[in-house]
Amino acid sequence: MRLATLMTTATVMMLGTIALANTVTYDFDKTTDFSRFRTYAWVSGTNLEDELNHKRVVNAIDGQLASKGLRRVESGAPSDLLVAYHASVDKNLQINASSSGWGPYGLGGSRFGTVRAQEIFVGTLVVDMVDASTRSIVWRGSASTDINVKASAEKREKNVNQAAEKLFKNYPPKKK
Repeated sequence: MRLATLMTTATVMMLGTIALANTVTYDFDKTTDFSRFRTYAWVSGTNLEDELNHKRVVNAIDGQLASKGLRRVESGAPSDLLVAYHASVDKNLQINASSSGWGPYGLGGSRFGTVRAQEIFVGTLVVDMVDASTRSIVWRGSASTDINVKASAEKREKNVNQAAEKLFKNYPPKKK
């Protein structure tokens, strides 16, 4: 019985580790010639309600798109791309457990263990890029990571910038 409990605890610990891994993915329309895109305009997505974090996300994406040679134009002005972001925050439960002791299994000895559960906030940022002339999506990137709700303003900005940098690492997509 103790072996089953130990194995269950170890499995739960491993699942918690996997669930909290940072991930970045992207997808794109392979028929699109990304070299023809020069300008972009923002359109509404699922924006953050918190104005400070909304500005951080927009500034981070603007910075990455500028580094890729794209120029932002005002909404409503002619542009090659329409850009929107979608953000969400979910809660996960991280379970940490450990056990130790001495003596052979089933023959006495001293064994003890601890289990600790902690709420973890996971943020997901999705950026959609739409060809303005065809109104079809040509690129989508997604980044998910743990959020430190106690982080300073500087740390939050740094984290958003790092996420945007990782997100746009593969933009424009390489032709094969």
